[in-house]
Amino acid sequence: MFYDLNIPFPTQPNQVVQRNELRKRIEILIKLGYQVIAFNHIVTGKINPNKTNPIKTLDYEIFDPNQNSRIEQLTRITIILEDSNQNIGLKSSNATASYDIISVQPTNEKLFQNACGTFEADIISLEMGSRLPFYIKHSTVGLAIERGVFFEICYAPAIRDASSRRQLISNAQNLVRVTRGKNIIITSEAQRAMELRGPYDIMNLATIMGMNQATAKECISTNCRSVVMHAATRRNTHKAAASFEPITSLKLNDLWKIGKEKSSNNSNDNNLKRMKFSEEEEGDDDNDDDNNNNNNNVKKKKKSNKLRKLET
Repeated sequence: MFYDLNIPFPTQPNQVVQRNELRKRIEILIKLGYQVIAFNHIVTGKINPNKTNPIKTLDYEIFDPNQNSRIEQLTRITIILEDSNQNIGLKSSNATASYDIISVQPTNEKLFQNACGTFEADIISLEMGSRLPFYIKHSTVGLAIERGVFFEICYAPAIRDASSRRQLISNAQNLVRVTRGKNIIITSEAQRAMELRGPYDIMNLATIMGMNQATAKECISTNCRSVVMHAATRRNTHKAAASFEPITSLKLNDLWKIGKEKSSNNSNDNNLKRMKFSEEEEGDDDNDDDNNNNNNNVKKKKKSNKLRKLET
């Protein structure tokens, strides 16, 4: 299963031109063999807690052109970090809670360290198409790997401009060297349909970045699935240790967790036992009646035989 977790969402989705362009990208992704995509909403600066998720307000299910080819669609927010206090907004804001995936893009070394060490995010995105304002260190990256956070490489800037292509390959090679190929995902960030590429074309591009074919395939399949699972765990559990669900959400097969099914089973067992006992008692009574009838018949035969002997 192939993933593309960075499809830029249009700034004005209600316009016909932008909706048609988004439709074209989804159609091409389906043809290229992708099964899961994520619409990306980019936010700069502080998060407005009263702002709703614009992707949720759009009926983007209409972008499935073929009813026989289903494609799972997720929502993602990318926050361009400019202040370390934005981590408070990540933890408490209702605006980020409505998204499936949270991504951060640090703009300096201090914010990059905070993103790797403490920020509540699923993806750390870097501007690979230009020169990075800080060095990527193994000790800093190791913090994010231990926490299950992934780093993102977007290949669309390499298609738009030749200078961006050289810078992207250089930055990607440095990231692969520092992370040893771990916790990396490759996405498109395609603003137009012509910037999209197939999964196996991306694998060939990843070999130039210093990966082998197996690692490159994981960057668009297994690692992306781990990002989705990490996001689901962050949303639905407390510190990835315990989750809470209302009793009304339990299915009939899961009622044993609260002891309901067990009690019903016990009552059913008791009813069955009572039915068995009653049947056995009725059977015993029937046997006694049959025995009594047989004894009476034997006595009658004996009496009749005695009377016959006396008459003779």
